[in-house]
Amino acid sequence: MRPGDKLASYRLLAEALSRLGERPWQLTVVGDGPARAEVEALFAPFGERVRLAGRVDDAGALARLYAGADLFVWPAVNEAYGMVLLEAQAEGCPVVAGDEGGVASVVRRGETGLLTPARDADAFAAAVAGLIEDGARRERMAAAARRFVQGERSLGHAAMIIADALSAIGVRP
Repeated sequence: MRPGDKLASYRLLAEALSRLGERPWQLTVVGDGPARAEVEALFAPFGERVRLAGRVDDAGALARLYAGADLFVWPAVNEAYGMVLLEAQAEGCPVVAGDEGGVASVVRRGETGLLTPARDADAFAAAVAGLIEDGARRERMAAAARRFVQGERSLGHAAMIIADALSAIGVRP
Protein backbone atom coordinates (compact mmCIF):
# COMPACT_ATOMS: atom_id res chain seq x y z
CA MET A 1 0.00 0.00 0.00
CA ARG A 2 2.00 2.87 -1.35
CA PRO A 3 1.35 6.01 -3.36
CA GLY A 4 1.55 5.86 -7.13
CA ASP A 5 0.57 2.85 -9.19
CA LYS A 6 -0.40 0.64 -6.24
CA LEU A 7 -2.76 3.27 -4.83
CA ALA A 8 -4.14 3.79 -8.34
CA SER A 9 -4.91 0.06 -8.47
CA TYR A 10 -6.74 0.23 -5.14
CA ARG A 11 -8.75 3.22 -6.39
CA LEU A 12 -9.71 1.39 -9.56
CA LEU A 13 -10.64 -1.72 -7.59
CA ALA A 14 -12.88 0.26 -5.23
CA GLU A 15 -14.52 1.96 -8.21
CA ALA A 16 -15.15 -1.39 -9.91
CA LEU A 17 -16.55 -2.96 -6.74
CA SER A 18 -18.99 -0.08 -6.39
CA ARG A 19 -20.49 -1.15 -9.72
CA LEU A 20 -21.25 -4.73 -8.68
CA GLY A 21 -24.63 -3.86 -7.22
CA GLU A 22 -26.16 -6.46 -4.94
CA ARG A 23 -24.08 -9.37 -6.18
CA PRO A 24 -22.67 -11.49 -3.37
CA TRP A 25 -19.00 -10.70 -2.79
CA GLN A 26 -16.46 -10.19 -0.05
CA LEU A 27 -12.91 -8.94 -0.39
CA THR A 28 -9.86 -9.65 1.73
CA VAL A 29 -7.07 -7.14 1.16
CA VAL A 30 -3.59 -8.29 2.14
CA GLY A 31 -0.86 -5.72 2.59
CA ASP A 32 0.25 -2.68 4.46
CA GLY A 33 2.28 0.42 3.86
CA PRO A 34 2.36 4.19 3.89
CA ALA A 35 -0.92 4.55 1.95
CA ARG A 36 -2.92 2.27 4.26
CA ALA A 37 -5.13 5.09 5.56
CA GLU A 38 -6.07 6.03 2.00
CA VAL A 39 -6.78 2.41 1.12
CA GLU A 40 -8.94 2.03 4.24
CA ALA A 41 -10.89 5.13 3.24
CA LEU A 42 -11.45 3.77 -0.28
CA PHE A 43 -12.98 0.55 1.04
CA ALA A 44 -14.80 1.97 4.08
CA PRO A 45 -18.08 2.45 2.14
CA PHE A 46 -18.27 -1.33 1.66
CA GLY A 47 -18.39 -2.00 5.39
CA GLU A 48 -17.96 -5.60 6.42
CA ARG A 49 -17.73 -6.81 2.83
CA VAL A 50 -14.07 -5.76 2.89
CA ARG A 51 -11.55 -7.08 5.41
CA LEU A 52 -8.11 -5.51 5.63
CA ALA A 53 -5.87 -8.38 6.74
CA GLY A 54 -2.69 -6.31 6.95
CA ARG A 55 0.71 -7.66 6.12
CA VAL A 56 0.98 -11.46 5.87
CA ASP A 57 4.59 -12.65 6.00
CA ASP A 58 3.91 -16.35 6.52
CA ALA A 59 3.97 -18.00 3.08
CA GLY A 60 1.71 -20.80 4.28
CA ALA A 61 -0.89 -18.36 5.60
CA LEU A 62 -0.78 -16.43 2.34
CA ALA A 63 -1.18 -19.63 0.33
CA ARG A 64 -4.23 -20.55 2.44
CA LEU A 65 -5.77 -17.14 1.74
CA TYR A 66 -5.33 -17.66 -2.01
CA ALA A 67 -6.62 -21.23 -1.85
CA GLY A 68 -9.68 -20.15 0.13
CA ALA A 69 -10.61 -17.41 -2.32
CA ASP A 70 -12.93 -17.86 -5.28
CA LEU A 71 -11.21 -15.14 -7.27
CA PHE A 72 -8.14 -12.91 -7.15
CA VAL A 73 -8.84 -9.36 -8.32
CA TRP A 74 -6.16 -6.77 -9.01
CA PRO A 75 -6.34 -3.94 -11.57
CA ALA A 76 -2.53 -4.08 -11.95
CA VAL A 77 -2.01 -0.44 -12.91
CA ASN A 78 1.42 -0.25 -14.56
CA GLU A 79 2.30 -3.73 -13.27
CA ALA A 80 5.67 -4.84 -14.61
CA TYR A 81 5.20 -8.58 -14.12
CA GLY A 82 2.63 -9.56 -11.51
CA MET A 83 4.24 -12.19 -9.32
CA VAL A 84 1.22 -12.00 -7.02
CA LEU A 85 -0.93 -13.16 -9.95
CA LEU A 86 1.22 -16.27 -10.31
CA GLU A 87 1.09 -16.90 -6.56
CA ALA A 88 -2.71 -16.80 -6.63
CA GLN A 89 -2.95 -19.08 -9.65
CA ALA A 90 -0.53 -21.57 -8.09
CA GLU A 91 -3.12 -22.07 -5.35
CA GLY A 92 -5.93 -22.56 -7.85
CA CYS A 93 -7.30 -19.05 -7.68
CA PRO A 94 -8.45 -17.61 -11.01
CA VAL A 95 -7.59 -13.98 -11.70
CA VAL A 96 -9.25 -10.82 -12.95
CA ALA A 97 -6.59 -8.25 -13.78
CA GLY A 98 -6.00 -5.22 -15.92
CA ASP A 99 -4.10 -5.97 -19.12
CA GLU A 100 -1.14 -3.71 -18.58
CA GLY A 101 2.61 -4.17 -18.45
CA GLY A 102 3.64 -7.79 -18.06
CA VAL A 103 0.31 -9.09 -16.79
CA ALA A 104 -0.58 -10.89 -20.02
CA SER A 105 2.60 -12.94 -19.67
CA VAL A 106 1.43 -14.43 -16.36
CA VAL A 107 -2.34 -14.80 -16.91
CA ARG A 108 -3.76 -16.83 -19.77
CA ARG A 109 -6.64 -14.76 -21.08
CA GLY A 110 -9.92 -16.63 -20.74
CA GLU A 111 -8.20 -19.77 -19.45
CA THR A 112 -6.63 -18.97 -16.05
CA GLY A 113 -8.35 -15.63 -15.65
CA LEU A 114 -9.80 -12.60 -17.35
CA LEU A 115 -7.80 -9.61 -18.53
CA THR A 116 -9.60 -6.33 -18.93
CA PRO A 117 -8.54 -3.19 -20.78
CA ALA A 118 -6.07 -1.27 -18.65
CA ARG A 119 -7.57 1.18 -16.16
CA ASP A 120 -11.16 0.48 -17.25
CA ALA A 121 -13.32 0.19 -14.10
CA ASP A 122 -16.46 -0.71 -16.08
CA ALA A 123 -14.76 -3.60 -17.89
CA PHE A 124 -13.14 -4.76 -14.65
CA ALA A 125 -16.49 -4.73 -12.84
CA ALA A 126 -18.12 -6.63 -15.71
CA ALA A 127 -15.43 -9.31 -15.64
CA VAL A 128 -15.72 -9.74 -11.87
CA ALA A 129 -19.52 -9.83 -12.09
CA GLY A 130 -19.38 -12.45 -14.82
CA LEU A 131 -17.21 -14.74 -12.74
CA ILE A 132 -19.25 -14.18 -9.58
CA GLU A 133 -22.26 -15.41 -11.54
CA ASP A 134 -20.54 -18.35 -13.26
CA GLY A 135 -19.20 -20.77 -10.65
CA ALA A 136 -18.53 -23.50 -13.20
CA ARG A 137 -16.31 -21.18 -15.25
CA ARG A 138 -14.46 -20.12 -12.09
CA GLU A 139 -13.83 -23.77 -11.24
CA ARG A 140 -12.49 -24.51 -14.74
CA MET A 141 -10.22 -21.46 -14.52
CA ALA A 142 -9.05 -22.48 -11.04
CA ALA A 143 -7.95 -25.90 -12.27
CA ALA A 144 -6.31 -24.40 -15.37
CA ALA A 145 -4.52 -21.78 -13.25
CA ARG A 146 -2.98 -24.42 -10.99
CA ARG A 147 -1.92 -26.56 -13.98
CA PHE A 148 -0.43 -23.53 -15.76
CA VAL A 149 1.75 -22.46 -12.85
CA GLN A 150 2.79 -25.96 -11.83
CA GLY A 151 3.52 -26.98 -15.41
CA GLU A 152 4.90 -23.92 -17.13
CA ARG A 153 6.02 -21.58 -14.36
CA SER A 154 7.65 -24.03 -11.98
CA LEU A 155 11.36 -24.04 -11.17
CA GLY A 156 11.70 -27.38 -12.95
CA HIS A 157 10.20 -26.00 -16.13
CA ALA A 158 12.42 -22.90 -15.95
CA ALA A 159 15.49 -25.11 -15.51
CA MET A 160 14.49 -27.12 -18.58
CA ILE A 161 14.16 -23.95 -20.68
CA ILE A 162 17.60 -22.75 -19.56
CA ALA A 163 19.16 -26.16 -20.21
CA ASP A 164 17.64 -26.24 -23.71
CA ALA A 165 18.90 -22.72 -24.46
CA LEU A 166 22.40 -23.57 -23.27
CA SER A 167 22.42 -26.80 -25.28
CA ALA A 168 21.37 -24.87 -28.39
CA ILE A 169 24.56 -22.80 -28.18
CA GLY A 170 26.78 -25.76 -27.37
CA VAL A 171 27.03 -25.36 -23.61
CA ARG A 172 26.43 -28.45 -21.53
CA PRO A 173 24.35 -27.57 -18.47
